[in-house]
Amino acid sequence: MFFLSIGPHISGAVVAHSIAALTGYGQDLFTAQAANARLVYAAANPGPILGLFVAALALAAAVGAAFGVLASYPALRLRGDFLAIVLIAVGEVGRVFVRTYEPIAGGNIGTGGIPNPFVFLGDRTGRVAFSLVTLGLVLGVFLFVERISNTPLGRLLKSVRDDELVANVLGKRAPLVKAQVLAVGSGIAGIAGVLWAFWYQTVAADDFIPQTTFLVVAMVLLGGAANHRGALVGAIVMTLLDHVTRPSFYSILGLDVRLPFDVNYLRYILIGVLIILILRFRSEGILPERPVRTPALAVASAGRSHTEPRSEDPNRS
Repeated sequence: MFFLSIGPHISGAVVAHSIAALTGYGQDLFTAQAANARLVYAAANPGPILGLFVAALALAAAVGAAFGVLASYPALRLRGDFLAIVLIAVGEVGRVFVRTYEPIAGGNIGTGGIPNPFVFLGDRTGRVAFSLVTLGLVLGVFLFVERISNTPLGRLLKSVRDDELVANVLGKRAPLVKAQVLAVGSGIAGIAGVLWAFWYQTVAADDFIPQTTFLVVAMVLLGGAANHRGALVGAIVMTLLDHVTRPSFYSILGLDVRLPFDVNYLRYILIGVLIILILRFRSEGILPERPVRTPALAVASAGRSHTEPRSEDPNRS
C-alpha cells in the first residue's frame, strides 16, 4: 500500500503547488478555501489541469519505480511472508510520517480540491471521460504486463520465484531480477494512486491503512496469483464486495439498513475469512496460473518433435 500511496501524495503536491504558483495563491494550501480555488481554476483552465494530470502520472511512475528498487534491498535477504511483513511495516511508517508531517499532504486534514482533469466538461460528462481514460490505462498496463510475462524475462521471473538458488546456480542475477520486477510493479502502483487521487479529488494519509493492503491481496488470491486475467476477476469481485458492505451503498438505493454493528467492520471480517478459505481450499484461485507462452517455447517444442526417432512400422516392407 506504500507504493500506491505515492501516487496520491505526488498528485496532491503537484496540483496544489503548481496551481498556487500559476494563480499567485499565497495562503495555506490545505484549507477548504484553497481546495475550492483549485476546483474553480481547473474548470476554467482545461489545458493546465490536463498537463498536471499527465505530469503526475509520469512523476508517480518514476518515483514509485525508484522506491521499488530501494525496496528490493531487503528482498535480498527476506522472502515470502517475512518480506510481506517488512513491506507492510514500511507502508505503516510512511503513512504515519505523512500524517504527522503536514507539508506533504496537509497532515490530519489531507489535501482536497484535486480536480478531475476533465471537470471542464461538466461533472457527469467529466467523470465518464475520466473513467474511459482509466479503462484505457488499465488496458495498456494489462497488455504490458501480459507481454512481459510471456517473454524470456517472464520465464526468468518465475524461475526466481520458484527456486532462487537454482536460478543463481544457472548464472541468473536474482537481485537484479527482483529490483526490476519491484520497479515495474511499484511504478504501476504509483500510476494507480494518481487515478485514485483525481477520482476522489482528495488525499488523506489514513486512506492507505493496512486493511486496504489485505483487500488487494484478496483480489490477487481470489483471481489467481501469477495470472493477470485472474487479477482482473478478483479486482471486480472484491470491488463489488467493498461497495456492498458500505452504508453509502444502501443509502444510494434508498434502503434504511440498520445493523447492531458497524457494517464497515463486516467488510474486514469477510476479507479475512475469504483469504483463509482461498488458501485452505483453492490456493490457485479462480483462474490458475498458466504456462508461459513464448516463441522460444514453441521453437523448442518443434525442435524436440523433429529430433525424436521415428518408430518403425513392423508391417512396412
